[in-house]
Amino acid sequence: MKHVGIICEYNPLHRGHAHLLGQVREAEAVVCLMSGNFTQRGEAAILPPVPRAAMAVAAGADLVLELPFPHAAASARYFATAGVRALSALGVDTLAFGSEGGVLAPLQAAADRAPEGDFFKKPANGAGKTGIAAAYFEALGDAPASNDILAVEYLRAIRVEQLPLSPLPVRRVGAGYRETVWENGEFASATAIRHALAAGEDVTALLPPESAEIFTGAVAGTGLADIRRLGDAMLARLRALSAESGQTVAKNANVAEAGGGLLQRLIKASFEADDYESLCRAAATKRYTDGRIRRVLLYLLAGVTEADLHATPTYLRLLAANEKGRAFLAKTEKTRTVPVVTKQSEIAALGTVAARQRALGQVSDGLYAIALNGRLTPHALQTAKPYFSH
Repeated sequence: MKHVGIICEYNPLHRGHAHLLGQVREAEAVVCLMSGNFTQRGEAAILPPVPRAAMAVAAGADLVLELPFPHAAASARYFATAGVRALSALGVDTLAFGSEGGVLAPLQAAADRAPEGDFFKKPANGAGKTGIAAAYFEALGDAPASNDILAVEYLRAIRVEQLPLSPLPVRRVGAGYRETVWENGEFASATAIRHALAAGEDVTALLPPESAEIFTGAVAGTGLADIRRLGDAMLARLRALSAESGQTVAKNANVAEAGGGLLQRLIKASFEADDYESLCRAAATKRYTDGRIRRVLLYLLAGVTEADLHATPTYLRLLAANEKGRAFLAKTEKTRTVPVVTKQSEIAALGTVAARQRALGQVSDGLYAIALNGRLTPHALQTAKPYFSH
């Protein structure tokens, strides 16, 4: 365990995250690969990337790099695969991740059984959950807890990609990541903290003390992002698709994760809804998970295709670092196979795939600026300087 990597969202970073960071502090460097503007459920991160990365460094990370959009907002398989590819390319040797039991053997066994294929392909008989998703959960059975799906996908990706990453599961402490409430003395989940923020509550006591001041300052500076501010644009885009050529356009549109009739479903729902949440409710069925619906709405606005999700990240943006993190970057400068950038101009010489990923990142910044209610411009998001601590 020399260089440890953690794939994360930190939305926001809480005491449970700080616990995991504390378990790997003996490493020469702790490298976090963190989601940027948008997170895996297709939601806007409540704060921009740099202040969230600064919170991570204050809590024990040495280096925080951005997992690029759209991989950061993707389903578990794309999210995990992009993450482990990037960490391996950086020169990280160990992947640390939270799990319910903190024991590798059952997670590895589940990863070895995880089926391949298209999660969102319509079943031939039209019944049950979509495509491989049903086979996936049947294959996993009761071995891992539901909160361990990402852990299983990390291990599967390491095996399939044949990457030199040693897995290090760390037993999760505190509330489950989807829990919206917590008991006194229990570590609150990020979901519970976001619910408390939406209710106007003071959440600083739920954050690591060393990160709380950064959080408070960031909230005062930009406010909190809210994906619901993009609802009108989503409704307009869906209704325009219907007006253009109806279901023919929907059937042939190349929108990532929108297969199996979901885009047609969303077009229909757009005429029943009047805002973001009512659109998600109108589209919901047993077949389409809430997270998938929200991801596809975001991908529709951003123009994300399936090819974009399959592409490997061609560069990583530096968000925050301390002295150990900067030493890691200097040490691996000639050996890592993915560039670490601090300026948009550095991407220009990296080829056509990088240019496409840069364009998607710029679209993401434009959408996120709306989610922030105009408190930051897209240009300010693109040119934000990394946070450095000593």
